[in-house]
Amino acid sequence: MKTIGRNFLKYKLHHVLFWMVYYVGWIQVYRNYYENLTDLMQVTLVYGVAHASLYYIAQYALIPRFWKKRQPVRFILAFMVLLLVSVVFMYIAIRAILGDLFLEAFDGAIFPWFVFFGTSNLFWVTLMLSVKAMIDNYRGQRANERKEKERLESELQFLKAQVNPHFLFNTINSVYVLIGQDPKKASDTLIKLSDLLRAQLYDFGNERIPIEQELEYLENYMELEKIRKGKKLILEYKKDDQLTSFSIAPLILVPFLENCFKHLSSYNGQPNIIRVKLTRDEGNLKAHFFNTHDGEASKNNNQPGGIGLKNIRRRLELLYPQAHTLKINEMPESYEVTLTLEINAK
Repeated sequence: MKTIGRNFLKYKLHHVLFWMVYYVGWIQVYRNYYENLTDLMQVTLVYGVAHASLYYIAQYALIPRFWKKRQPVRFILAFMVLLLVSVVFMYIAIRAILGDLFLEAFDGAIFPWFVFFGTSNLFWVTLMLSVKAMIDNYRGQRANERKEKERLESELQFLKAQVNPHFLFNTINSVYVLIGQDPKKASDTLIKLSDLLRAQLYDFGNERIPIEQELEYLENYMELEKIRKGKKLILEYKKDDQLTSFSIAPLILVPFLENCFKHLSSYNGQPNIIRVKLTRDEGNLKAHFFNTHDGEASKNNNQPGGIGLKNIRRRLELLYPQAHTLKINEMPESYEVTLTLEINAK
């Protein structure tokens, strides 16, 4: 009973408005069939009370207690009893209102009245319950969509936050060494590191950022890694002049660059090469990443300390569904990734 009471407290003005329209509407429909307006108003009120009672009891008592608990037989039996009670109520009340006019309609027979009232009640209550079910289903879908959106946003924030902590530790160690060797270079390195961290904390909080911000982040990242790797690294970086005036998801390119450095070969007698090429082709951004490796790339691809391909693919699926292509080519001594993004995809 407490549950039923709480449900009734949730009713709003649109319920009152509906029954007012229901009452006035049926009076207008049958206005020409009744000589006495008072009789029509009273009969219509009886119909309204019967339909409303049947609907509210079924919706907020029988459905939660039986139907939602997978007890359809009990629900049907309870509903039939409720329907019979409403028909008896209508028969007694309308007969009392109309008197002889009521008896004349079916030559005094009771059964036709029961069929008539029962059909009326069943039709209207079934209609109202169906409309209510559709509204609840729509609201449920919207609620599920909101929950799914919140879950995806949380997942995106988590994936975006998975930047290699070893990069930070190694850069700090490099700065520590540079302080004694080249203080100015150490100072410049700290500024670039500060720019990277500031961008992650403050600039990359939006759903989309200007491509210029992403490129600045990539370039600062490369400068720091060049300091760390020293002369052993050959870094080739090319970008189109047309890479302006559009937005992309933040930190969508960084994982590929990070993996280039993470899986870079450590040869002493031959070059350790990274190539990065960024171009704009009509409505697409094409990013090409290449690095030499010494056979450990595939083994370490999903280990802690970097962003694995599984996470990268997941971010792309969430941010660019049906709007990206990712091609990966792993060779014995090199690794190539080509990413194509639709610039206007949302």
